[in-house]
Amino acid sequence: MNPDLAREVIACMPTGRTLFHYSKDDYALFLLRHLGGRDSRVHDIRKGTAGKLLEKPAVKSFLAACADGVLRTDLLPERQYLPEGRAYRLSLDIWGDSGRDWHWRQVSRKGVSLVLQMNLNSSLTETLKGCYESEDKDPFHNYCHPARNGDFPTLAWARMDFDLETGEALIEELQTDLLRDLESLARRAYDAKKDGENEFDRYGANVRTDRVIDAWEKKFSSERKHWHEAMLSAALWFLVSEMGCRMIYYHTESTGSYLKRIGGTKPPRSLYTDLPKRFCFDETDEVPRMLAQDKHWKRRVKASPEPMRFFKMAV
Repeated sequence: MNPDLAREVIACMPTGRTLFHYSKDDYALFLLRHLGGRDSRVHDIRKGTAGKLLEKPAVKSFLAACADGVLRTDLLPERQYLPEGRAYRLSLDIWGDSGRDWHWRQVSRKGVSLVLQMNLNSSLTETLKGCYESEDKDPFHNYCHPARNGDFPTLAWARMDFDLETGEALIEELQTDLLRDLESLARRAYDAKKDGENEFDRYGANVRTDRVIDAWEKKFSSERKHWHEAMLSAALWFLVSEMGCRMIYYHTESTGSYLKRIGGTKPPRSLYTDLPKRFCFDETDEVPRMLAQDKHWKRRVKASPEPMRFFKMAV
C-alpha cells in the first residue's frame, strides 16, 4: 500500500492502550458472526464452509440455547472472557518502502505493509524481563523484523496490505520471533542447569537459568499452541471491524513464497495451509484486484513457475 495511507491509518487509530482478549477457539465465534448470516438455520450452516465451526466447544454451549434450530449470530459474543484466556496489547507499525528495492521486503506489490503487532501484557513483560539482567542489552531485541522491543515486546505480528476502494485486504505474513527465541533460550537453560550453571551470557545479557525455565514452563510454552490463532483473529478483527474490509485474501504457501521472493528456509508450512483452512478460507485462483491492477503484475504472473492461487474469505 501507499506509505501515506499507512501513516494516515495509524494517525486515525486511538492512542494509548488497546487490549485484545483471546481464549481458545474464539475465532469460531467471530467467524460465525460474519459468515453465518443473521438468524441462520443451524442445519444450513452445517452444510456450508462454516459448518465445522459449530463443533467448537464454545459454540456448542451457545447452540444449546437455540431450541428452534436458529443460530442468531448477532447475539454471539465476539470473544469469550475465560479464566484461561489471555490479554495482549495491540499496536501498529509500517514495514517496507516504496523505493527501487521494494520487492526485497517480501511485499506482494510496490509499497509498504501495515503491521499489526500483538504485544505482551504487563504481567508477561515483567516475567520476560525477570529472566535476565543487563544495563543496555536486550537478548530478544530484533532489528530485522517489524517487532516492538523494550516495554511490551511483540509476541507476534501480521503484515497486511489493503485497498479501501475495493474493500480488499491481503494478509501477507504471520510470524513470531519471540517464541522461537524463548524456546531456544529455554533449551540452553536446561543444558546450563545440568552443568550446574546458575546463569549464562546471551548477547551480552546475564541470563538466569532457573527463571528462564520457570517462565518457559509456566507462561510461554503454552503460547505456542494458539499464538497463530490469536494473531489471525486479531488481524481479521482489525481488517473487518476497524478498516471495513469485506474481502480478505491470504497467501497460499507457493504463491506467497514466489511473490515475496522467499528463498532458503521458508516459514512453517502450516501457517499457509492448515491455518487458513481452519479459519474457513477457500482456496481460489481469483486474484485480488489490488494486485491485478498493479503495473508489475502481468510480468510477475508470466514469470511464475505455476498458476497463482490464494485463500479467500468474503465477510
